[in-house]
Amino acid sequence: MPTPWPVVRKAIPFLFSAIFLATGCTDPADPEFRYEQGLIYIEAFASDAPGTSFAEIYESGESFGRQTNVFQSGAEVRYVRVSDGLRVPLTETEERYVVPVDFAISEGESWYLEAVLADGRRYLSQPEAALPPVTLQEVAVQYDPELLFIEDFGRSVPGHRLSVRFMDPAGQENYYLWQFRSFERLVNCHICYGFSVLRDGVCFVPDPDNPGPPLLEYYTYGCEERCWQIRYNQKVEVFSDEFSDGTVVSGLPVAEVILYQKRNILVELQQYSLNRQAYRYYKTLKDLVDNNSGLNAPLPAALLGNLSNPEDPSEYVLGRFTVASQSTLPVFIERIFVGEEQLEELVISQAEGLEAPAPLRFSAPCEGGPYRTNMQPEGWQD
Repeated sequence: MPTPWPVVRKAIPFLFSAIFLATGCTDPADPEFRYEQGLIYIEAFASDAPGTSFAEIYESGESFGRQTNVFQSGAEVRYVRVSDGLRVPLTETEERYVVPVDFAISEGESWYLEAVLADGRRYLSQPEAALPPVTLQEVAVQYDPELLFIEDFGRSVPGHRLSVRFMDPAGQENYYLWQFRSFERLVNCHICYGFSVLRDGVCFVPDPDNPGPPLLEYYTYGCEERCWQIRYNQKVEVFSDEFSDGTVVSGLPVAEVILYQKRNILVELQQYSLNRQAYRYYKTLKDLVDNNSGLNAPLPAALLGNLSNPEDPSEYVLGRFTVASQSTLPVFIERIFVGEEQLEELVISQAEGLEAPAPLRFSAPCEGGPYRTNMQPEGWQD
């Protein structure tokens, strides 16, 4: 679910180009942007799904003449409940801040974000309440050998398209956001390349002068327990009921699951209910990421969101703290009979008994985190 949001990280260069240079009002012209250093970007999400809430904090900069987005480590990040002042601290891990595993908001609760950076700069969000979720009734799955074009591969890649069905409540504005996280069983919990072996959790190249068996190009280490790799959605998908109020929405495509591996996969799809301000933010983000914003799209200023520096109200703070409830449906997809080749390199596991520098080991632990878990996801099929 909410990310590690690769889609948000992909959009950060656009966000840090948020200073719009005015052009003439009579002659159409492409918008021009200027990169700014020292801008803070905060993306945070509080959900009623346990284990999915998070916060990420970056600052724009420059290194060796190149634009950089530096993760702000060492911050104190908290969610604060408005009703009673309950403060929930987030823990830093893998370039993000995560909540306790059992944390979940409740419908109707109002929360705000407080973040204090390592250098003392302090940021607050406006309070936001969770709207009632709209039930996700059905998820349809369709395989497409040319699902979408990915620039890194230089071609269209295969995968599965997910479409949804739900009943939109009548007589009210409703805005939706879809995200997913997928689970695939891992065979190897660690792989060491470059003639290196696993020592104390890291890949280590032994001293070539010490006698021992010849080293291999790589070594695999099976999982000591059942383990699942977690992936996340790569795109922003939003929807407004402006033209479908009170109707059944059916066959709406909301997610693309790329064929990175041919192992069976469980996709946990979440449908979030947003307020109007959150919808406008994610719609603008979607336009920027999809590179189709055009001249009539909202200006990137919409990405200023609901965050500020209380000590310096004039500071531009990009990003948003969103509070949202969701409806979830897990979908198990069998992929072992798919004809197209998987996109990730297929690594052949090595059998035990190979000669390697002592001390020998052939397995590694399943280290839990945003991208890996040893807890069997609900809906998994063996």
